[in-house]
Amino acid sequence: MTPKAIEHIEAFKTRGRDHHDSSGKGVPMKKFKPYTDFVLKNLVKQGDIIHPEALLPTDGRPVVAIVSHGPGAAWIPLVALVGKFFSDNDYGDIIGGMYPHKALFLIPGFKDYYRRVLGTPTDVNTVDEIVGLLKNKEIGLTGTAPEGANCLLSFTDYVAPFRSGGMIAAAVKADAAICLMAHQGAEIWNLRINLPFGLTVPGTNGLRGINITLPPWKKLPRYMVMCRRYQPAISAADLSGKPKAETRRLLGMEIAAIRRELNAMTCELQALMPQNAAEKTAERMPSSLVRWQEKKRRIAASLFPEDDAYVLS
Repeated sequence: MTPKAIEHIEAFKTRGRDHHDSSGKGVPMKKFKPYTDFVLKNLVKQGDIIHPEALLPTDGRPVVAIVSHGPGAAWIPLVALVGKFFSDNDYGDIIGGMYPHKALFLIPGFKDYYRRVLGTPTDVNTVDEIVGLLKNKEIGLTGTAPEGANCLLSFTDYVAPFRSGGMIAAAVKADAAICLMAHQGAEIWNLRINLPFGLTVPGTNGLRGINITLPPWKKLPRYMVMCRRYQPAISAADLSGKPKAETRRLLGMEIAAIRRELNAMTCELQALMPQNAAEKTAERMPSSLVRWQEKKRRIAASLFPEDDAYVLS
């Protein structure tokens, strides 16, 4: 359910309407629309976002989204679905922006595109600068995928270890709201392979698998995103005056907890995806086959009334 535009949200929307000459520190979310329209029209057949209201600054605090990167380009539809939610529900004036991996800026034209369309805060480069941006409420929504280049490696968990905890540190130090985002459905845009002859990837403590990012070569039949507010166990006050080593320890525990939660959310989505696939398969079945499957279930129920799980093969 989408919350009503309460006073706190209106304040962020007003700030967006007054937003001028701040390129590099976010853009009104409605500027995501060209990106959103292109991705959802050409790359995704059906996209769903669960509990997107968790992305809204409903309590007067800006929101920091910590996003599961997933393999390669799997995050691309997620940004489009977020943009669509904000635009469709009259939150397009809220200032938003994302922090992508800097390697993307090596592609000619990408840095300017991210700056103009996706609000990449390219003028904000340190944790302290991000903290200031959040504390001053200059931005309503920002986020990153902290796995970074680890998305290129095949770990046992879907959500790889984080390469950077800077955005999480900034969110805690600014007492900003945190929204975790997991996704499923774009794994076909990735090729996962193991190195031959028992070889391992240097510097990875024995990992053999790598992810090769494919271009969005096929339209995704179903893509799902789950949003969930996360309450950290520590606050800015808990970090104030602490030695650097203690600050790193406390933030490290928080980072580990966030990764565990993202992996748990991913498992929830994975449980939903096969169900959706089964529904689609049933829709494509000839009516005669559907009737035969139903007849088998009725026979099984009559022969084994106390065993609901039994199905004749």
